[in-house]
Formats: sequence, structure tokens, C-alpha cells
Amino acid sequence: MTKVAYVTLLGRSPWAVINTYYKLLTMGKKADLIYVFTEERYRHNLPKVVRAIEAISEAYNLSPAIKTEVVPDYGFFVADRKFRELFSKLGREGYRMGLDITSGRKALVAAAIVQIRAFPVAFIVYMGLLDQDFPDRPYMMIPTHLQPIKNFLGDENEGDE
Repeated sequence: MTKVAYVTLLGRSPWAVINTYYKLLTMGKKADLIYVFTEERYRHNLPKVVRAIEAISEAYNLSPAIKTEVVPDYGFFVADRKFRELFSKLGREGYRMGLDITSGRKALVAAAIVQIRAFPVAFIVYMGLLDQDFPDRPYMMIPTHLQPIKNFLGDENEGDE
């Protein structure tokens, strides 16, 4: 069985990270290892995001290791290097990578996408929120048709959303 490492990028919205992870689990996408990358200015959200990922995982009888990485604000050079090092390590260890760019800021998103392209990638996803009246709510409290998800690598589970 293929091991999957899930990398998610935390920007302004912790709910974007949490809800996308929940949606992926409902689609059958599971991870053995999770990395949450963020910039220094969003570091304060890491504990609640990690707790939420742990709680959601537990509800699905999963217990992935969760690691965090903080890069300096606007630290795209640092992010580029850290993603290259991480993806190289994970590739050597036999992981396929899944990347969630939903909450990420541009510098982190660009660095992650540029670096991941040389490695085995399971998915690169972005989940939209079509109605801004629902920004800070759990996934199940937002109508699903207002939360389309796109796997930029293609996906048989992805509807016409």
C-alpha cells in the first residue's frame, strides 16, 4: 500500500485547512503523515489546527503523525528550500505527496507547487468557498455545493463542481 504524506498550507483561515482536510477524508483520501506549513504571522493558529486535524482523524479511526513548519513572513526563499528538502526526504522514504493550497499565501503556494513537481504526487487540491457568509464554520455547517473542491491533477471522485 502506498504511503501518503499530506502537506497543507495555513494562511489567514484555519477553517480552510480544517474543512479541506475533512472533505478529503470524506472522499477517501487518507494520509499517514501530515505537515502543516505556515508563516510566522499565523503561527498562533497552529495549535488549534493540529488539534482539529487530530480530532477529525480520530473520528475516522486514523492517527497520522502531524508535524508543523513555520517560515518567516514573506520567506519564499526559505519556503522554497524547506519544501525541496521535505519532498526529497519524503520521496526517498517512499511517500506520495498530497498538497492542499486552499489556505496558503501566494509565496508558500508557489514554492510548494514548484518543488513538488519533481516528486510522486497523489493530488494538489484547492477548495473554494462560494459564499462569504460562511467563512468561519465547520465543513458540515456549510452547504456542500458552496464548497467545490478541485484536484489539479484530476480525480475520478471530483464531480462537476
